[in-house]
Amino acid sequence: MKDKSHITYKQLLEIVSWGIFSMDMRGNSVSDNRLCKIEKIEGAEYGGIYVGSPGRDIYYMLPHMDEEQMKEVAVLLCSKFLKTPPISYANTAACLRFIYGQFGKQGSLRSEKDFKEMKENKIDWLLPRKFLKVLEEKLEMSNNYYGLVMLYEMEAHRLGDEAVLNKDLEKLDKMEQMYLKAMIFADKCNSYKHMFSLYYWASQYFKKINNISKVVEYSRLSIINASEYYGKYFPKGEEYYSKRLSNSFTYVKQNDKKNWDKFKKRYETIIKNRFRI
Repeated sequence: MKDKSHITYKQLLEIVSWGIFSMDMRGNSVSDNRLCKIEKIEGAEYGGIYVGSPGRDIYYMLPHMDEEQMKEVAVLLCSKFLKTPPISYANTAACLRFIYGQFGKQGSLRSEKDFKEMKENKIDWLLPRKFLKVLEEKLEMSNNYYGLVMLYEMEAHRLGDEAVLNKDLEKLDKMEQMYLKAMIFADKCNSYKHMFSLYYWASQYFKKINNISKVVEYSRLSIINASEYYGKYFPKGEEYYSKRLSNSFTYVKQNDKKNWDKFKKRYETIIKNRFRI
């Protein structure tokens, strides 16, 4: 983190007031569905206008904010969260991930290179978690179930990173409980993507520590739930998750031979037709 704040606190509040939005260039202007044009803030990350904003700017300002300022920023950010799951989750996910200072998608699962870099950099998420705890309280107070799903998903990912980086089974248990907590709220707000993707990501962290029974359990659950919810989120199919769900199906075949025939009979046709594999 930077020794000196890159922008003022007042500027940060202005950036947060713009909300979480995607970058869409129209000529030389940046806009989305809500914003036609914004004057960039000098010194801010990308002028404060970027996919996943205001996550990066919040992250860099965390060491320079006291508790009251964190609370004020959290209240303002909470007010900008959608309550109904949007078509694309990417902007909200990026915003929360950036608050951890985690600018690369999927953390330790992304690649061996990213895994080694995270281990070498000795990650410290104390300040981000302090801020996000306040944000969680505000989301709870406003009954923003979608916001809580996204918050819990990002925290589960980070717990998973810590678990595999440090071979920490206690963190792994906390990760599992956080994914399951996110599932509860995903059901409350019909966040269909999370109804299967959370199980998939849980399986991948368990795979990292070679807990085969847990990988099988969550791979099965990802397939079972995807058979019901995948088409509601990806009505025309989608390559990113279809490949991953196909791999989960194969993993169950290889590691759950006792129950495979019954599982295959129930879900193979759905896998091939619904996921467009």
